[in-house]
Amino acid sequence: MLFSGNYYDLIIYTYFLSLVIPAWVFIMVGFQIFFGYRCVLKLNSESFWAEFGWTFIPYILVFFMCYLNMQFIGEGEDLFDASHKAQVIKVVGHQWYWSYDDWYFDGGFYDSIITDFVGDVDKPLRVGYGKPCKFVVTSVDVIHSFALPDFSIKLDAIPGRLTSQLLLPDRCGVFVGYCSELCGAGHAYMPIVVEIVDLDNGSHKG
Repeated sequence: MLFSGNYYDLIIYTYFLSLVIPAWVFIMVGFQIFFGYRCVLKLNSESFWAEFGWTFIPYILVFFMCYLNMQFIGEGEDLFDASHKAQVIKVVGHQWYWSYDDWYFDGGFYDSIITDFVGDVDKPLRVGYGKPCKFVVTSVDVIHSFALPDFSIKLDAIPGRLTSQLLLPDRCGVFVGYCSELCGAGHAYMPIVVEIVDLDNGSHKG
């Protein structure tokens, strides 16, 4: 996920409002309490602590949410740096199989088609362990959905449009996904198999 300058400015503006508005409210309430008590009408049904609570508690909640958002932006900067170093993986959905950009095969795109075994394909997608990559997904016919639950990835494959998401492969193994969009009669026969291999040890060879 990438963060634009406008989004960052919006968060700073919200953070500023969450400080200024409650501070101004407390200043005015304090002024009325300590300097304007003679002109303030107090009813028997009023409760100081109730008013204090519904003013102070929302302020604390907003401040806490802004703090978490700022922390999230800080983490997003690391993802932004990783996205510039990421290898782009092109994914194209077909009825009913996937095509991938070639990393380890003979060049160009290759098709990944289901075999006789459920959840298995003839040519899985292979990526390197610890090597950031970015999926760029589209379709040539109907709407598909590139879903890899183990990495919380779900990208709609829409004809004529591109969707993308960053992947940071943090463990080796074979991970199976699926098309999560009802794309036709062969919907159940287009699994996604991603192999994350350790390139430094040469485990992708052979």
